[in-house]
Amino acid sequence: MSRSRFLGQLALTVLATSATAVAGTPALDVTSDFNSALSKWERGQKQEALDAMRQILAADPDPAEVFEAYLAADTDLLTRFMTEGDEFSLVAKRFLERAGTGRQAIERDDDRIKELVGSYMRASDPVERLRVISELRAKHGEYAASRFINVLSNADDPDKVRMAQIGLKGLGAQAVLPLVATLGSADDFQRQNAAVALGYIGDPRAGAHLLASAASDSSDTVRGAAAAAAQACSASGDAVAALLSLGNKYHHRDASVLFDAAKSDVVWSWGEGKLASVNVPAGVYNNELAKDAYYKALSIQPSSDMALAGIARESVDIEAKLASLASAGQDVSELMEASAEGMLAVESAGSSALDMALSMAVAEGDDSTGSRIAAKLGEIASAPTPGLEAALAGGGMTLQGEAAVALAHIAVNTQQAASMSVVDALSRAAATRVMKVAIIIDGDVQRAQALASALEGQGVLGQHAGSGVSGLVMLGQVPGVDTILVGDDLSDLTSDAVIQQIRQNPAYENTPTFLLTANDELAEAFGDRIQGSFAGADGIVALQEVFDANFDDSRARADALSGKAAGALSALARSGRTEVSSAMAGLVSAIDGRRDGVAIPALGALAQVGGAGAVDSIISVLSSSDASDDVRVAAAGALGAIGSRVALAEEAANAVREVLGSDAPIAIRSAAARALGRMNLGAPARAGVLEAVRVRVGTSSE
Repeated sequence: MSRSRFLGQLALTVLATSATAVAGTPALDVTSDFNSALSKWERGQKQEALDAMRQILAADPDPAEVFEAYLAADTDLLTRFMTEGDEFSLVAKRFLERAGTGRQAIERDDDRIKELVGSYMRASDPVERLRVISELRAKHGEYAASRFINVLSNADDPDKVRMAQIGLKGLGAQAVLPLVATLGSADDFQRQNAAVALGYIGDPRAGAHLLASAASDSSDTVRGAAAAAAQACSASGDAVAALLSLGNKYHHRDASVLFDAAKSDVVWSWGEGKLASVNVPAGVYNNELAKDAYYKALSIQPSSDMALAGIARESVDIEAKLASLASAGQDVSELMEASAEGMLAVESAGSSALDMALSMAVAEGDDSTGSRIAAKLGEIASAPTPGLEAALAGGGMTLQGEAAVALAHIAVNTQQAASMSVVDALSRAAATRVMKVAIIIDGDVQRAQALASALEGQGVLGQHAGSGVSGLVMLGQVPGVDTILVGDDLSDLTSDAVIQQIRQNPAYENTPTFLLTANDELAEAFGDRIQGSFAGADGIVALQEVFDANFDDSRARADALSGKAAGALSALARSGRTEVSSAMAGLVSAIDGRRDGVAIPALGALAQVGGAGAVDSIISVLSSSDASDDVRVAAAGALGAIGSRVALAEEAANAVREVLGSDAPIAIRSAAARALGRMNLGAPARAGVLEAVRVRVGTSSE
């Protein structure tokens, strides 16, 4: 195969996205090493060649060097390597993806883009046009699309329009989202030509939007062009269903729509007769694209509850992610204001959209998003909802807890009784302590199962995903991940690709990540992209420091939910409409060495519903010098409340009296005194208390 033909087939798919090499990885001569690997393969040393290729990728080489290596490689040899099948093809594909990032950072240099597009439109030499398009794609990417898109409205010069469409095809995936936005132009001719250009590119991400134009555009010509283009993008069927599916894929960061070359830091829209781009943080890029798909579905079918639910889900997710960025010290105040504006539409639509979004999260096992939605529903719902009930019955532990908190607040606000299922879930949530979590992404099922079993023995929950894509999806669903273990045996993505996506995700870029491999050279090639490697279950001892380091953060996450659950139980108890005595065991557990935010509301609930069985635990808190003053005061208040309802053993009164006569701060001793004052004590016992605390006011006569 000739190089020109090979480039014609592959270069347009080798697309530009920015990437940064990780410091500390071994230095490489990528071109030399790559050619050496191909030579080994040609000589029949196939495993050695494969290992060499994997080591090149593991070292996270400069994408520009990878691109140079690709250009310098023997085309026919590389083609045969690619078609070897199995992991050879997987590694080759990954190499080409990395080569596609081998360019300078995308520049928003409109003057240079204008100059290059002008050169392209004037050039008569196909080679020169290809050179210009290559520079536009490499240096300006999606920002180069707008100049070509402007030409699409020129009804007086069909030749220029045709050249612009070919130019957009040359930009490939980089032009897809700007062209999708152009489907919103007021110019029929421009919309028609944008649809045709999308058909030339054939990117599946455009399919649902083209189906929407084919179904709803006001122009017969545009509808026809969009239908043909949709078919070229392998899209068919109902437009609304396709848009909903596209939105779900973006939400879950599906690799079919968010592959390396499809990621950006801007989203595109059409307004005031031209394209406009808006900068967005990487963490919410997928949410914004999902929201665009749902809004498009809603414009076609205003009665679509699923579209409204999708908008609600993304809005809640964006709000939560921005709050996380803010808590990490990033200045996202302007973005948070925009997010709050976006939430107005969701909140004004009532709770039904949020509730359907919650039902979607439960059905998909998306506990992370579901927990955020459940918390929001607790603020605005006026009655228990099907989604909250489904989350309570079928969600993970965190989602069940958040749903129970929401249902408890709804019950209090509406002056109704909460169900025993709510009380039970609140009790479990209040008692829940930190769970250490490890995600295992490994195609070697036997190794993964052995690891999960060994981790369980160390008190760690090991969640297994058998493929790279499912593992990356799981990371978006499981909150509080302490470490990620990536195997060297994956069928759909290389280990390098998985680790790169982990590092590019703001939520996990700093999460300790280990490689599961017996190949020391491969592990070494990853450098500081990973925190270590081991071959099997015997290596989990290496994780202990990780879990110790992350324990405080994980504990804080668990305590936040426990505190809300304890507070909800306290509110239910005060309302007097729900019997919460069955939650006493959970509440007692919530005061045992827990932080103030958990222990104090739990003690408040015990003051309402606690009985003699809780007294010993409360006394332990009151008497503990390790507990904070506020917690000890709350413990005294709980004892006084319980003692006012039931007769306590003499030992309880004596324990409180000891605190009263101790050198504890006056606030604690005052609380103990009030507790004794509320207790049902007999006359002799009360007289003894008074004698024990007798104080003569005066000064020493000596």
